[in-house]
Amino acid sequence: MENIPEKIDVNEIFENALKDPELFSTLDIEQLLDSIENDKNDYLENKTMNLVTEDIFKLIINLKLQSNDVEEICQKLIGYRYVDEVHELHKGKHIRWIRHTNSKTPISSKNCLTNGGIVMDIKFLDNGIQVLCMNNMRRFIQYKFDECYTFQKLSTEEQLILMAYEHMEKK
Repeated sequence: MENIPEKIDVNEIFENALKDPELFSTLDIEQLLDSIENDKNDYLENKTMNLVTEDIFKLIINLKLQSNDVEEICQKLIGYRYVDEVHELHKGKHIRWIRHTNSKTPISSKNCLTNGGIVMDIKFLDNGIQVLCMNNMRRFIQYKFDECYTFQKLSTEEQLILMAYEHMEKK
């Protein structure tokens, strides 16, 4: 019989890693990354939580907001990643967005972080890419992907991958 690796409980490993960062030194990182059998995670390759956070911070700084607004938005986006390409957007995950200042929307809704919702569908229409979401009130919202900065909540697996890359970087 072949030696089949046992199924790894990602949630359990993540919780333990948060409690004890030294746990990574006892784990086989390569096996862990292979066990998360999702080839859709290539956008995270060689990234760390710090790099993901830094990407968001740089983007928010470029919005030229007041410093307390920058800090508030960055705090709200902890645990999210910036999505600049539509193929990196995953259905079923929570997103938030900020409208560009060059979009045709009223000034009051520009540079404002939305509460967002769960991605239900991504539509490719004549007037651009539309993202359909369902908010926490079970109402549907649709926005133009090209007119917004989009941030998607990191799953436990994605956070674990980022932590693993961070550990490998420290070695």
